[in-house]
Amino acid sequence: MACGTLGGFVTTYPLGWLSDRMDRRHVIIGASGMAAAILLALIHFVPATVSIWLLFIYVAIFGGSVIPTYSIVTAHVNDMVKPGEFVAAAGGLLILQGVGAAIGPVISGMAMTEFGRLGLLYVVITAQALMAIWGAYRSLQRAAPPTEKKETFTPEPTVPVGTQLEAS
Repeated sequence: MACGTLGGFVTTYPLGWLSDRMDRRHVIIGASGMAAAILLALIHFVPATVSIWLLFIYVAIFGGSVIPTYSIVTAHVNDMVKPGEFVAAAGGLLILQGVGAAIGPVISGMAMTEFGRLGLLYVVITAQALMAIWGAYRSLQRAAPPTEKKETFTPEPTVPVGTQLEAS
């Protein structure tokens, strides 16, 4: 888990920087394709006796591909909406993420029942491949926003949560 998270930490800024300089959809397609390719390589080409350190590297690359994607998608959506529509667009993205968080475990559980431990990997590969395919399709449907309309990429900041404890 730490390797995936650290991989996402390391790649968030470089992928965001890249998305500021080219069509964000292409960065999303590349990151999704990389995530799917890494998992396919783990399933089909990496022997069970692989060094644990090599496995850590694979997981770090996977995390580095997946974790920054939400921030880049959010930046792309913000590039496309009109001023004043940012809150509604962000709300729509959060609803979509919530739907995925609700149905993802159900689909994954069914896949794991059918295919064993690899079922989860197949679900994630399918989700990443579908995201890349959808991005490629949308790239053909609409031109990228002009560079001057793009805002500078900002990774999603952490939101501090404070709680006041009552004395007993």
